[in-house]
Amino acid sequence: MDTESIPPATHEIAIYTDLLEVKGVITAWPPRRVLDVLNTKDMPLLTVERASMIPLSQWGKAQPTLAESIVLNKQEIVVVWPIRETNVETSDFVTIHKVPEKVIAYAGPFVIQGTIHVIREATLAQAWDSIREDFIALTDPSVFCLSAPQLTLRGGSVAAVNAQQTVAIHGRA
Repeated sequence: MDTESIPPATHEIAIYTDLLEVKGVITAWPPRRVLDVLNTKDMPLLTVERASMIPLSQWGKAQPTLAESIVLNKQEIVVVWPIRETNVETSDFVTIHKVPEKVIAYAGPFVIQGTIHVIREATLAQAWDSIREDFIALTDPSVFCLSAPQLTLRGGSVAAVNAQQTVAIHGRA
């Protein structure tokens, strides 16, 4: 297949920093998943197109600011919540058997519950210590914002959590 004819992946997402909610669309060429875009080391900035932005302190109280595009420093992103992702074909991966571990993570003003997938022989501490990506996936997530209690997210398939912004993580029953 001619790579010139492959369209870019477009993903509608909600991004949360300590202070802001930014919603919009990111485009990835070559086509990649949201998590792969976030973990691309040579791109420290993320451009969000057709963007809306609102301070968390005004969440639910004011109208968002609209912009054609907003550029964000990926280090400042705490959580990314995909709203609609383009399905991206993945290349061949080496399969490593992992087991699900239900966790609660605390990052910035957010409490995120979900499932992290870890190597069977690893403890949660060992698994967390071995993470080399900037953003980790928590599946079947729910997110609660301490600074804007009316802001809760449920029903998503995955949340991308900035490992460097995570203050604590523990298992849950």
